[in-house]
Amino acid sequence: MTEPTERRRQAQLIGLLTFASGGIDVVTLMVIGGSFTSVITGNLIFIGRAIGTSSLSPALHAIMAVAGYVAGVAVGSRLRQLLSRRAPQRPWPRSATQVLAVEWVILAALNAAWIGYHAAPPTAVNDVLLVAAALALGMQGAAARSIKGNPSTTYMTGALTALVEALSTGGRRTADASAAVGLLCLVAGGACSAVLVEQASRAALLPPLAALALVVVIMLRRHAKEERTEAVPEHAAGSPESDSAFG
Repeated sequence: MTEPTERRRQAQLIGLLTFASGGIDVVTLMVIGGSFTSVITGNLIFIGRAIGTSSLSPALHAIMAVAGYVAGVAVGSRLRQLLSRRAPQRPWPRSATQVLAVEWVILAALNAAWIGYHAAPPTAVNDVLLVAAALALGMQGAAARSIKGNPSTTYMTGALTALVEALSTGGRRTADASAAVGLLCLVAGGACSAVLVEQASRAALLPPLAALALVVVIMLRRHAKEERTEAVPEHAAGSPESDSAFG
């Protein structure tokens, strides 16, 4: 596979991940607590505003979201480290996909609870869902840290800055395609979930779940193919035919 083709495929997968994070953020911002689950800068501003206005209650959900995200990054990073020991280093390591698979399980449970409560959970459950959503996106951020190029999937200010810098200084060839695709998909994911919140609220979290599942399935198949490719030369080297050829 040529390098441009590989970069294009990675950009598409990163786009699916940003689509998922955009959709989850919109649902939590509109319905579940009124806070972001991946845009930590926004949550910290919510907290600062609450402190400055002596009204701390609006900051509680922001604090929960930040705590959930931090926990997700910590758990995801540690899990990725454990899974990557003695594993071959690849542009997209299997450990990153495995962390994304765990994220999918969390997001699936979140969907089940959301649908089970008819998109109107009680306050206590709402708080748990907010933390769970932030935990899931924290794990996604941790998984992306090990992918070649360290692409942004849950926060896009850095990606936008790098993209504009490359384009404005004549570095079009070095511009990260995944950043451009990710920015567009972030908006698309947010728009999709916003429409569903208004029109079919119980399905609002299903598009992020589907996007994440697609990434995991594609990458698990690719990892299996990579392992088969690596196993063929070893098998050939140890086969009777190869031994007789040098006999």
